[in-house]
Amino acid sequence: MDIQYASLLLLAYLSGSISSAILICQLMTLPDPRIVGSGNPGATNVHRIGGKLAALATLIGDLLKTAVPIAVAIYLDYPPFWVAWVGVCALLGHCFPIYYRFKGGKGVASMFAVLVLVGPKLSPLAIGSWIILAWSFKRSSVASIITAVVVPSFAYQFANELFIPLSALSAIVVLRHRKNFANIIAGKEPIIGVKAGPKSPENH
Repeated sequence: MDIQYASLLLLAYLSGSISSAILICQLMTLPDPRIVGSGNPGATNVHRIGGKLAALATLIGDLLKTAVPIAVAIYLDYPPFWVAWVGVCALLGHCFPIYYRFKGGKGVASMFAVLVLVGPKLSPLAIGSWIILAWSFKRSSVASIITAVVVPSFAYQFANELFIPLSALSAIVVLRHRKNFANIIAGKEPIIGVKAGPKSPENH
């Protein structure tokens, strides 16, 4: 591993560690997403807190902070396998941000940014799967977990060289949703579009 690539991995992690949700909520004088609703600093929870505009701004921020280091890796002409690991590091930053005591979001927007830039053949399948599942179950977490689980199979079929990094990407997203499993089973998982209240004990 050369110094340039190692620096790029670090840059990706630091970029991913920026919390768009927290910054947008501060700018729009909204409650801290870490203490309201699901307690997750991500676009879905921001939508519950502040509506569509706040959620859109958060989503764009999450996509950009992941896309920028990946774009740099592509510009520097690294092969897709190595570019994908840059995306994994950005996702790690989002999920375990150094600026916020390693307590971050679930990584779904970052996952899609990686897929669009690194695996364009896979991104329509993943995004389509998420939309269909979200519409069917009315719960973002269910759509995200199932989509993350099937991403490696998409990679295996259509972009075999990306199977290992995208499997790591998938594992991180599923790991970050581990607390949602109990809520889903108990029927306590928030429905898309329902306004948020204070963070409930089972979401801590």
